[in-house]
Amino acid sequence: MKLTIIVTCFNEKVTILKAIEEAKNLNIEKEIIVIDNCSTDGSREILKALNDNSIKIVFQPQNYGYGRSVKTGISLAKGEFAYVQYSDLEYDIGSVHEMLNLAEKDNLDAVFGSRLYGIKKNLISVCRLVKERPYYLGTLATTFLINLFYGRRFTDIIGTRLYRASSFRKIDIESTGIAFDFEVVSKLCKKRFSIKEVPVCYKARSAREGKKVKAMDIIPALIAIFKVKFF
Repeated sequence: MKLTIIVTCFNEKVTILKAIEEAKNLNIEKEIIVIDNCSTDGSREILKALNDNSIKIVFQPQNYGYGRSVKTGISLAKGEFAYVQYSDLEYDIGSVHEMLNLAEKDNLDAVFGSRLYGIKKNLISVCRLVKERPYYLGTLATTFLINLFYGRRFTDIIGTRLYRASSFRKIDIESTGIAFDFEVVSKLCKKRFSIKEVPVCYKARSAREGKKVKAMDIIPALIAIFKVKFF
């Protein structure tokens, strides 16, 4: 099988069915695995009521964290590649076509979907970006560190991800929460895996709309980056 789509879910009753439908509508050979991270808002009940044998649904017995959901999904994946779809619908799943084509053409271990790809980086544009969208400050800081530590030229290490499943299984990831993605990219880079970026469409939710990422989340992210680099 070419692709496994891993739909991660935690308290997304408003959008989870649409996220699954978007995954099903992709015109590509695939399997869909939904990982519910012990939702308490009704998402779990919505998933239990689904009568669709084409989808595999895993109900975590407790809230292990987003990272554990991804690891569980990839451990079950039959696809050569695994794409992580967030059920909050901030990212356009249609980007998976370009990501998969690039991964196959260039024999890549991972493809990152960048929200900042192609944006000219200078002091004025960066200051304007942070002023207009303060939540990008963490993205810029962590991306800068990864580029500095490993000689990369990424524009956004926090976007959406496509992994070659066999490559992902070669790295040992300890984090299960917010630090997960930062530990993953750090270890992929440290082990010199091949990674490229593509631009993706992104529509951020507000805290009022249910956005879960907080400003203080940059602390475990930085700890993960430094830990992989120096320890």
